[in-house]
Amino acid sequence: MSKQTAAGGPLAGWETAVLRLRAETPVFVLSGGTAVVGLDALWSGGQLHLLDFEHPELLRLIEEQVRAGRAPSLADVVAAARKNPARYSRLSLPSPQLPDKAEVKLGVPPPASTVKGMLRTAYLHWVLKRDGGARDKFLNAVAQALDEGVHPKFVAARGEAAVFKVRIGDREWDIFNAVVVREGPANVKFEVYRIDVLERNNVIASAYAVGASPGSTFEYRVAVRPRAREDGGRDRVLTVDDLREALADFAREAGEREGWRPQCQAVRIGFGAGRRWKTVLNLVEQHDPNDPKLYQKIQDYMTQRLKRFWGDATKKTVGGKPVGWVCYEWQ
Repeated sequence: MSKQTAAGGPLAGWETAVLRLRAETPVFVLSGGTAVVGLDALWSGGQLHLLDFEHPELLRLIEEQVRAGRAPSLADVVAAARKNPARYSRLSLPSPQLPDKAEVKLGVPPPASTVKGMLRTAYLHWVLKRDGGARDKFLNAVAQALDEGVHPKFVAARGEAAVFKVRIGDREWDIFNAVVVREGPANVKFEVYRIDVLERNNVIASAYAVGASPGSTFEYRVAVRPRAREDGGRDRVLTVDDLREALADFAREAGEREGWRPQCQAVRIGFGAGRRWKTVLNLVEQHDPNDPKLYQKIQDYMTQRLKRFWGDATKKTVGGKPVGWVCYEWQ
């Protein structure tokens, strides 16, 4: 249930709610970092140990090499750490067996920006379903962006701007700026997983990554603020109930295309969730009165510009289940 702040004060009229997520399959939000086994990480006894090169004993070894007139050797430091990897680690994670030189992509808990992006996509989908005028503006803006050859990451932004951005006097305002998401308490267990890329149920590639294990929980405080007017008043442009309804509708429609899903209100987030959970492509397929080939144009354009197939042919799994599933509830 959402709460509204009391009248008066800088937060007057704000609505707040808590969105709670629980991982049902491993969730991967990759930080951009990578560990390499045998270089800055060691595998031993079912654990991946990320080495702490500032450990006093390892620093002492480097200092001894310098005093002896030798250039510090990473190989010597790693060899010393192999004697007791857990002792020299800054973090140890459960892991399948990994060979030397295996790369492991590092992960983090889903940040507030990931959750706000999910809510933004769901709300856009909800608005476009309900408002034919907004839908036409969105589709026309996307088609024009393709014709102009804009960078792939700006194609969707063009469509969103046509719907979300409004002009107030001499200023332009994105109505979703009314939504503020903050990270709350989290109870996360990280592990190393092998992610398999499947095409027609055949494994065509695999990679290792650190993800949040099933059962991990994350909380986010979602606030919706009214838009300030020049006369000092405030306008409500959307509500927490709008977000709640939008997310439920989006999750239901996107989930219908999934072969497996948990028995709860659920969405997919993070790496491997797939383009249909991060875009409104489902709606483009269903509502395209001006150009029934727009969906195909988008797919062809993205494939050409990204130099890889941009479609639904593959899915990322761990243990046979799609990654990124989280149950959600509003509190």
